[in-house]
Amino acid sequence: MNNILAGRMKGFLDRVYEEHGSIDLEWIRDVPPQDAKDFLLSIRGLGLKSVECIRLLALDHLAFPVDTNVGRILVRLGWVPIQPLPEELELHLLELYPVQETVQKYIWPRLCTLDRLTLYELHYQMITFGKVFCTKTRPNCNACPMRMECRHFASAYASARLALPAPPTQCQQQGDKAGPQQQEEVLTLPPPVSLPPATLTNVVATPKKCEPIIEEPGSPEPEPESESCEGSSTCPDMEDLLFTQGSETLHLNLIEQTQAPPQYTVASASSKELMVLPPEFAYIPVPKLKNIFRLRTVHYVYELPDHHPLVQQLEPREKDDPCFYLLALWSQDEQPQNSQLENQQRVDDEFVKGTLLIPCRTAMRGSFPLNGTYFQVNEVFADSETGNFPLNVSRSLLWNLHRKFVYFGTSVPAIFRGLTADEVQACFWKGYVCVRGFDRKSRSPRPLAARLHIAPSNRKGQPIFNDGDD
Repeated sequence: MNNILAGRMKGFLDRVYEEHGSIDLEWIRDVPPQDAKDFLLSIRGLGLKSVECIRLLALDHLAFPVDTNVGRILVRLGWVPIQPLPEELELHLLELYPVQETVQKYIWPRLCTLDRLTLYELHYQMITFGKVFCTKTRPNCNACPMRMECRHFASAYASARLALPAPPTQCQQQGDKAGPQQQEEVLTLPPPVSLPPATLTNVVATPKKCEPIIEEPGSPEPEPESESCEGSSTCPDMEDLLFTQGSETLHLNLIEQTQAPPQYTVASASSKELMVLPPEFAYIPVPKLKNIFRLRTVHYVYELPDHHPLVQQLEPREKDDPCFYLLALWSQDEQPQNSQLENQQRVDDEFVKGTLLIPCRTAMRGSFPLNGTYFQVNEVFADSETGNFPLNVSRSLLWNLHRKFVYFGTSVPAIFRGLTADEVQACFWKGYVCVRGFDRKSRSPRPLAARLHIAPSNRKGQPIFNDGDD
């Protein structure tokens, strides 16, 4: 395939050089949009989808590319009509969808009135939606926010309701084989109790004035006098005790209450009871550095601001990059023990080892279409150098840094498979995703290190913790 693409690219460059005397293509920006579209379609190997991507993402033209994700979503939602299906084939079992060019020609007249920014946002949001929720196989319909408007979900739901009942269990089979006397004893219910007709007639015919029933508690039993009241004629009331001279004053600090649970124990002889802490002040355990699932591995990392000493040695972050540099720590059992210096640092416990995570927009220097068209807007790359030879970082450099969750996996659909809508929203709003490594010197992709994530096919009998994936 690489040789075929290389031959087509070489043939295209030869044609451009023969027609224009150079291989410069900037002149396409100055021609009318329709002429640019006709020229790009005349290139061997470029289809309608590729041409529309070039026009929308590079030339800033009004266009709407339709890829496999967009076409699948439009058909499942019913926005694009399809031919009637055979009786034995239901919509949620459909595997082949209309050709992308046919879908694009149908949907474009209905979207041509939108502006370019709206078309661009709709394009990459639908691609991300197809990767996260509306996947080709086993879509996450339970977490989909559009399931109530989806014909695919309606077909699957109706099919599940009309499905044959499950085979009887062993307990049910044993109950069927029991004698008729035993079955009658289990299934017979007592007859319903009914009031006499006369009583009902009297109740209905004789209206009565309803008055509330007030229950008064009985008088409390006299309690023995406490030791603190001995030798005195009267014992002060609780209300008077709080306002007597010399009593302790309880000062409330709202700022401190939001930072740490307050102490509710009052050192007084009048009361020895303890107040229950409210739920918001309950103990919250610290998240683990690493949670291993079957399809994803979640790391609890540090977010490095631009002024951090570790970032000063790296490439400056792009101005429009919403992501920061991250630091994923190594656990004690993952740290190498090859040299005496490393063992000494491990004993002193003053340094920790970590791997850098690079924002994808900064790694690509902002030159590649992002926002879900290829990379996710919150995607980071794992630095291959520090992944094999971790950095020694002083613990003092990690104080007061924000913590974030990073979801590692083999692909974006695999990471989000089986997650709830709240978990998906939390990942995109407050977290990061990572599916590949990155070599900063050659600027080429690399596979993820084994300590970051291991694919299910490469585990080879290794234990899986917190396995809740489908």
